[in-house]
Amino acid sequence: MGIQTGIPTSMPLEMPRLSCNDRIRSLHDLITREIAYRILRGNYAVGEILPGESELMAEFRASRTALREALKTLAAKGLVVAKTRVGTRVLPVSFWNYYDPQVLSWRLENGVDTEFLVKLFEVRQALEPAAAALAATQRKPEDLVRLRRYLREMSASHRTATSYAEPDLGFHQQILLASHNPFLQTFSSIIEASIISAFGISAPIERPERHARSIQRHQMVYDAIQTGDPAKASRAMSEVIAEGLENAHIDRAVEPIQIFLPLASSA
Repeated sequence: MGIQTGIPTSMPLEMPRLSCNDRIRSLHDLITREIAYRILRGNYAVGEILPGESELMAEFRASRTALREALKTLAAKGLVVAKTRVGTRVLPVSFWNYYDPQVLSWRLENGVDTEFLVKLFEVRQALEPAAAALAATQRKPEDLVRLRRYLREMSASHRTATSYAEPDLGFHQQILLASHNPFLQTFSSIIEASIISAFGISAPIERPERHARSIQRHQMVYDAIQTGDPAKASRAMSEVIAEGLENAHIDRAVEPIQIFLPLASSA
């Protein structure tokens, strides 16, 4: 199952975005993505040595320079490590930089299972309430203006999960911006992945009462930030995330959820 969503013009421009699988501008990009896919799919298992340079150069019809640049990119993202006279080895998952929008995009494009979706919500529960609390003390007037706009857009009638996901994502990303903490802002891609993956199973707009409850929960987050109450903001955000996981009905995810990137409006 899948959800096609997009990058609306109203989204925060300061936030990094998940990229799509067709943005291949060079042979280096193609090699990088293809080897990453093989690692993520388990074709190249953790601990396995990748095929030698000659074999990969022949397969991709690439120069040694292009291949080595691709492997350097993968090493920088924590997927592999190269050792002299040994070769390039696939690193354990704990080394993979899932905060890198490109790595997360590759993972989504290859499908996410129930376990991965739950872990996305777990890390959101660990960090997003803290971001909301910080936003309550650090937000500026323009942050509140943008949050109100996203709430209005979420409250409108929606025909698709996509049209609701866009302002929902914008609201959560704006809270990261309102925290004015660059470390929390790097967390943006995790929220994006969580929302579009969950909505690929079940979205709040499927039932009017769920839609209304979702708006109410987000309004409580806004109210706490607007009044400068960090404790209430944190609790309200925690409830939003918990409800999001419940609404996702992960028991429905009987097969990997396929995500189509970039997020592009289909409403």
